[in-house]
Amino acid sequence: MAGNTGGRTAVRVLERMNMSVLFGIPGIHNLSLYKGLSTSPIRHITTRHEQGAGFMAYGWGKSTGTPGVVFAITGPGLTNILTPLGQAFHDSVPMVAVTTQIPSRFLSGRSGYLHELRDSTVMSSSVTKGSFRASSPEEIPCLVEQALRLSVEGRPGPVHVEIPLDYLDEPCGLPGGEPVRREGYPLSEGLVGEAAGSLSAARSPFIIAGGGAAGAAEAVRSLAEKLSSPVVLTSAGKGILPDNHPLCLGARLHFPAVKELLRNSDCILALGTELSPADLWEEEFPFPDRMISVDTDGGFASSRKGLFLGGRCEDVVPMLAEAVNDRGNISFPGRTALLGECREALGSVLGVEEELPLLYDTVSALAGALGGDGILWADMTGAAYCAISEYPCSRPRTFLHPVGFGALGAALPGGLGTRCAFPDRRVAVLTGDGGFQFTLPELAVGVQEKICLPVVLWNDGGFGEIRRTQDRNGGPRIAVDHWNPDFRVLAGAYGIPYFAPEGGAGIGQALESAFEVPTPSIIEVKVRKGARI
Repeated sequence: MAGNTGGRTAVRVLERMNMSVLFGIPGIHNLSLYKGLSTSPIRHITTRHEQGAGFMAYGWGKSTGTPGVVFAITGPGLTNILTPLGQAFHDSVPMVAVTTQIPSRFLSGRSGYLHELRDSTVMSSSVTKGSFRASSPEEIPCLVEQALRLSVEGRPGPVHVEIPLDYLDEPCGLPGGEPVRREGYPLSEGLVGEAAGSLSAARSPFIIAGGGAAGAAEAVRSLAEKLSSPVVLTSAGKGILPDNHPLCLGARLHFPAVKELLRNSDCILALGTELSPADLWEEEFPFPDRMISVDTDGGFASSRKGLFLGGRCEDVVPMLAEAVNDRGNISFPGRTALLGECREALGSVLGVEEELPLLYDTVSALAGALGGDGILWADMTGAAYCAISEYPCSRPRTFLHPVGFGALGAALPGGLGTRCAFPDRRVAVLTGDGGFQFTLPELAVGVQEKICLPVVLWNDGGFGEIRRTQDRNGGPRIAVDHWNPDFRVLAGAYGIPYFAPEGGAGIGQALESAFEVPTPSIIEVKVRKGARI
């Protein structure tokens, strides 16, 4: 189109690839991108910090499976979104960061130019699937489209594109033709047959479903029912099989009773999961030789024992479900006893005892208020670790938790990003008083954009998880007990509702009231002073 610049063309590519919302902060060094947005149907959400913008894009991608997009300047803009990029990389979440770069003529050496950052693509490549710099104005549209495609191809993840300032203002046309569509994965029918044979012959098959199987929920159910196989889920896989299904053991991979069941299984099928220490809550697990893995990440082929099927779970699992023998029993006889054993072990698994009733009350109240269609965003906090196993899910991508990288403060902006993607669904945040303060200025985004988002604030007066670890190791307690602001006054400063409920019924009532207002709300759950949690 005549008159298009590099900045406008970058935005046109986002439009052509069906991006409808993006997050960012305008700066002097990316105003050419914002000129393109001024005439675009894409909705722009202005955040209060680039980290918040990155986590909102991460929240969009984690809840939809489509790329969340963030705009930022070079230098501090890029460094501020490295943490969300790292979280998206570890959690296999599609995300694209478009940042600017100093003018191309200054890139050959240190110049002192404002926001100069040496080797920025090398730096960001450590937390992305790829980091690319446009070498000419004509390369801009190709790189932006490539980044969007790469973010969802194979194992999903974040991609970074940076554009020198001078290229943004130079003429640049949009290439003709339709966007390139991603191709499928070639599947070996022989390998699928071998896997199906092993599963059919196994005395005690066991299925582990991770986030990579979120798009194959119906096929996972069919496969499990034909095999009469129990299914355990990672936190990213919660909801792939409903928690109330007679074969579902929930997200309890980190419980001793489930690990013992795994040890006794003669054939384990791992679907779309890296089985990381963060999933297992231990450094490593001795999985058996007769293990079958289905994943788009070919890097696991050499590191895993057993048989590796490279492909999307959406393609492979239906083939397995069709090929295995039907055992005619859709229940797991030991399920009730095993879940009871896990329930009794919860306090020791979490390292808490006296505040366990309040944890149950909080998680139960959230489950009641959100229902089967709602989405819970759980930060890195003790209450969220309880929710991993105890919060029931009936659909994939309804429990969102920053597992791999473990970034505190992701839940509030992540929840805002998810609400932008699903404005008609209930979304709530569960966060601790420590992590909440990492990104609390993003409350202002919720107020300005009129986004309803209850924030359940688990207030234990500091970094409770670190405090418990120090206590468990014999102390001393150092730097974990905090002075906190008055959260009631803080809510008043933002002009949002505040609730201080007592017990589960009060938390549930507060949530219902919070869902009636078009802004965030703070629901403060105060842990008794001195409690070891």
